[in-house]
Amino acid sequence: MNYLRKYWQDIGGIVALVVCIGLLIIHQNMQEIEVILCLSFVAILVHQFEEYRWPGYFPGIFNVVIFKSSNPDKYPLNSQSAMVINILIAYGFYLLPIFFIDQIWLGLAPVFMGFFQLIWHGLFANMKIKGIYNPGLFAVLLLHVPIGTWYINYIIAHGLVTATDWILGSVYFVIATYILIVKGNIWMKDEKSKFSFTKKQLGSYSAK
Repeated sequence: MNYLRKYWQDIGGIVALVVCIGLLIIHQNMQEIEVILCLSFVAILVHQFEEYRWPGYFPGIFNVVIFKSSNPDKYPLNSQSAMVINILIAYGFYLLPIFFIDQIWLGLAPVFMGFFQLIWHGLFANMKIKGIYNPGLFAVLLLHVPIGTWYINYIIAHGLVTATDWILGSVYFVIATYILIVKGNIWMKDEKSKFSFTKKQLGSYSAK
């Protein structure tokens, strides 16, 4: 568990690379929607790598700038809660639609989360740090938004999406975001946690 806690984002980066290589080799034998959903999965893995490994100082922004924590290395977000939440999001929420491509609402929810990340990283976090970049933003702009737009254009153009899909996808997105991100952080926050972030993950905010 200690190994996984330390390297989960690196493992995700390797998985993303393997998926991309696989797509290059076999994409011609796949449905376009399968390719899109696989790339959406890659997007969240790259996003997490950017947040927690390189440049990797998202925890510093989250704990220090947003929550003004007096224990920024482990509260409210700690290395254990970050690992659990992000693994569930990537290998549950984002991976599941690949195995059920005909369930359009399952694919829409991660797309909506990707668009929501644009608000979080592009507006909210940047306003908080009074800057133009925070870890995760490049993945949002270069992957989440274009891939999500591609998915929506595809399902509309091919008549695959129904009103029910839009509703279920929206509801699923809201519930998943609330449970995995909002409640997940609340359930696992602990000022006495032994699962601390590194100084690199706190970045320059560790000194504030």
